[in-house]
This record gives sequence, C-alpha cells and structure tokens, in this order.
Amino acid sequence: MRLFVAINFNDETRAHLIFLRDELRSRSKRGNFTLDDNLHLTLAFIGECSPKKLDKIKAILDTVAFAPFEATVERLGTFSRGTLWWAGLREDKPLMDLQREIEHKLALCGFEMDGRKYHPHITLGREVVTDDKPWQIEPFVETVMSVDLMKSERINGKLTYTAIYERKRRGIGNSM
Repeated sequence: MRLFVAINFNDETRAHLIFLRDELRSRSKRGNFTLDDNLHLTLAFIGECSPKKLDKIKAILDTVAFAPFEATVERLGTFSRGTLWWAGLREDKPLMDLQREIEHKLALCGFEMDGRKYHPHITLGREVVTDDKPWQIEPFVETVMSVDLMKSERINGKLTYTAIYERKRRGIGNSM
C-alpha cells in the first residue's frame, strides 16, 4: 500500500480549490489536473507500506495532540520549472507544528521521511503547459478538525486517494 497523512477539506474549501484548478485549466494548453476528490494537503508521505504496519501508523497518529486551527490558502505557485501548479497555505504555527510532530513521530518509529523543508501546498496540476504566471487569489480559510491516513491506488486506471483512518483533534484534557 502507498500511504500518506493528509488534511482533507470540507465542501466549501474543495469548491474554492476546484474553481482555482478549473481557472488554471482554462489558462493552460494542457496538463494533468488533480481530480476533485484528490484535492488534499499532504502532511507526511509514508510511501509503500505493508498492511501489517497499519496499526503502528494509527497508533502514532493517536498520540498526536492538536486543537482545531485555521488553515489559510493564500497564494498560487509552481514547482518543477513551472509545470507543477499548487495552492499554497500560510505557514502558521499550528499547521507547521502538526506537520513536524507527525513526521517526527513517524521517523522515530522507523518510517523513512524525506527530510526536505515542508512547504504546505495542494497540487492543482502536473505537467501544466501555460504562458501564465501564478496570479493573486483571495485567501480562504478552513478550520482543521482532523487528519487522515490516506491510501493511494489506481482503480480502473484512475488515481484514487481513500481515507482509511481518521484522527480527530485531541487536545490536553480532551477525551475526543
């Protein structure tokens, strides 16, 4: 199984992201644009993993404490010489702390993390060919209440991300 930890979005945020993706598509000659259901924010990429390690990953996620926090999508940008387009999130402390804690705890339990600096972003399209540069967007916010363990697989030739475990927020003294 190919696994990662992510924040999935509510319908309103997803609609904003779909609008941005569709605007990018309309300004592009071609590209591989992210499917509606696959729009997410990766917190930690685990990679190929045997099913017997699932309980270990779930147990790690169960130790992560976080209160609800706001995540703000505030800009567009590119990687890979301008061919990978993304919507970027503000690097606020609660988001960055959550990401670091998850990655750190996974690494302590023997999962190999890539070690690169984390840049919170939602991929809108890959192999995008356009003459446009990233444009300004109106920021939008979602309150994060949970993180998901996600499985990535091809189903009938379509890349599909499925949440296989949800970790709801839990703060100190909170029994949720």
